[in-house]
Amino acid sequence: MTTKPFPSTSSSGVKGRLFFLYTINLLSNAIKYSTYSEAPRVEINSYKKDGTIVYSFRDNGVGFDMTYADKLFSIFQRLHPEGQFKGTGVGLAIVQRIVNKHGGKVWAEGKPGEGAIFYFSLPE
Repeated sequence: MTTKPFPSTSSSGVKGRLFFLYTINLLSNAIKYSTYSEAPRVEINSYKKDGTIVYSFRDNGVGFDMTYADKLFSIFQRLHPEGQFKGTGVGLAIVQRIVNKHGGKVWAEGKPGEGAIFYFSLPE
């Protein structure tokens, strides 16, 4: 796993705990979906862009077909067979709702067999 320092944020109190919650969710997903990779790799990065801080979680796991990207953040939606990976299909939906509530955005890019990158941005 590789990380770069996050830019400082004004996240404290409840907002800080929520930041921790969705960061842990995206990190655990990156680890979970790269479990079957020969050499699992997870990269966490962040950068400032247009008054926001963008965070990314990249893995070299199973990835997903971009055709179905709109389903990723819908509650109880799963792109992989239920028994293949543990989970309920609610984590990303929760992440999106929390990030949106704080004025941010969540999106993802992926390719089957090559991994995925999940992003979220928050105002500075």
